[in-house]
Amino acid sequence: MSTGRLRYSPRVVELFRDMPGAGTLPAGAGRVVAGEAVALGRGAWVRFEARLDGGRVAECRFRAFGCPHTLAAAALATSKLVGTALGDVSPTDARLLARELDAPTEKLGRLLVVEDAIHALLAGQPRVQ
Repeated sequence: MSTGRLRYSPRVVELFRDMPGAGTLPAGAGRVVAGEAVALGRGAWVRFEARLDGGRVAECRFRAFGCPHTLAAAALATSKLVGTALGDVSPTDARLLARELDAPTEKLGRLLVVEDAIHALLAGQPRVQ
């Protein structure tokens, strides 16, 4: 019997519960870039902030609005972004995030918002805080 409720993978539950990387970088964090994407029609907004060291992401944080899959994907992406240089190809994309989270196909549109925010971050111009 189906209850009509979406089931979440153990990885989504873990990331949604712990929210690693959630929040903002502290003032005075140094050279910081930000990338943001929004798709209100999909019910998703994601913003990444990254502290740079030598042009590479040394620390990454996110803020987001969306379903548990969106938030879990943003949390997962923060760890994958550490070590990436500005202008580099993203170390992850929506399909890889979906696979790692065992997300259903209907969530791919929201995970594309996470991917777009990653691309915006990696294309960002540093700003000093």
